Amino acid sequence: MRAIPMSSANVKIIEELKEFISIVSTNPDILKLFTTVSSGFSRKRKLSFERLVLLIAKLCKKTLSVEIEQFFKEANIAITYSVSAFSQQRTKLNPEFYVVWNELLCACFYHYHRIYVKRWKGYRLVAGDGSNVSLVKNPALESYFGGQGNQSGTFVQGKTFYLYDILNRLVLYSKIAPYRTGELTIAYPLISNLKEDMLMIYDRNFCNYKMFALHLLQEKEIKFVIRAKDRQKFVKSFIKSGKKTDVIWLEPTPSAIEGLYDSGFKITSQTRIKVRLVRVQLPESIEVLVTNLWEEDGHPSSEFKELYNERWGIETNISLQKNILQLESFSGLTTTSVKQDFYATVFTSNLFSILVKEAQNTIDIDKANCKHPMQANRNKAFGKLKANIVGLFFSNEPKEILRILYTHFIRDPLPVRPNRTFPRIVKNKQSKSKHKTFTNYKPAY
Repeated sequence: MRAIPMSSANVKIIEELKEFISIVSTNPDILKLFTTVSSGFSRKRKLSFERLVLLIAKLCKKTLSVEIEQFFKEANIAITYSVSAFSQQRTKLNPEFYVVWNELLCACFYHYHRIYVKRWKGYRLVAGDGSNVSLVKNPALESYFGGQGNQSGTFVQGKTFYLYDILNRLVLYSKIAPYRTGELTIAYPLISNLKEDMLMIYDRNFCNYKMFALHLLQEKEIKFVIRAKDRQKFVKSFIKSGKKTDVIWLEPTPSAIEGLYDSGFKITSQTRIKVRLVRVQLPESIEVLVTNLWEEDGHPSSEFKELYNERWGIETNISLQKNILQLESFSGLTTTSVKQDFYATVFTSNLFSILVKEAQNTIDIDKANCKHPMQANRNKAFGKLKANIVGLFFSNEPKEILRILYTHFIRDPLPVRPNRTFPRIVKNKQSKSKHKTFTNYKPAY
């Protein structure tokens, strides 16, 4: 099969995304799926369906009036539009549009970039993890998302969850839910939709019999690596044995039997599952990993420390969304606007990740002799994408916009220094968040 250059593949991806917007906006039956009111976007308005989804995807982090004015200027549309009108129009847009749009984006990447897709021993490394996002404390958001309080006051937060392709830097699935929603509650139903070419990696919060069984009992077994909890009996016994690796059989607890029944699997107290334990020696501690990657299938114990360390990629992606993309600086104060901003942020971060790959390949070649590996300056690169995303979708020649972005992306790369560690700094201890969200502040630049 002849390889498609990345630039040509990216043009095809943009064309597919544009065509999807066109199909949705011109087909009344499909449009109903992405509107909150039956008559939404039925009339011709200044802020049409196409313009609205792109304006939100542009991620409005400045003063809204500035963002709206800049949007129409970049789209070469000589009209004015008020913040109030935008706020009313966006209530008609179902946030699920960005979920489906992101699914299309990921599918396009795996299709058009298939020869560039990175794998580990044939598997896509996919990490599952959750995080909290700080929200403005108002009655609407507090009623839906909830939060927590103490003697110092209360705060409002949402729970987010991601399935993240680590090596290809793509969020395959995302969800924002009320704060009290558990990560496991979100994760369990997703396992049946996982693909057999995925190797799932989870932290110790996901270490339980039900989680193991849901991966093992699928029609086609899903491979996993899960960090074990130190207090679990089988973990304590394994550490005490001094073995580097061992294969054990686990019996279900009553809660695991009940939980699996709720997920459609009927088991008994005699239903045992086989898992492998692997010891990972760290400078100051011992970690134990639970997996169904067997030694006889070519997976020696020595490879697991580096393999599990790949999970850090999902933490880096969450940091990218919160810090560079300013996820917690939401552009609205309603549940719908928060969901729109969240799913639009996931989509835009994925689009950025795909478009920057060609530049990164060039940097890898040009800087091969540098002391440290070099990577594109993501902060500056995303700023350039934000400034050109409207033109990218409105232009009849997206290839020229992509060329401009590529030229900018390869400038001023930064070194990637290995084995660096940083203490986790929590600035806002009350909400356990690194950010404090203000009700009406956005930078006007």
